[in-house]
Amino acid sequence: MSNRALWSMKKKHEWLATPRKAKRIKRAARVRCGLQDAMDRKAAKA
Repeated sequence: MSNRALWSMKKKHEWLATPRKAKRIKRAARVRCGLQDAMDRKAAKA
């Protein structure tokens, strides 16, 4: 009998504890989903 399930559960919790790295999205994709406009508005305020 292996402890595979326990090991995977332990690893899952370790992954949940660490902050996720933001995914890199190309500008064209950001423009398509409207994210670029929001980023531009945020940059204009600052």
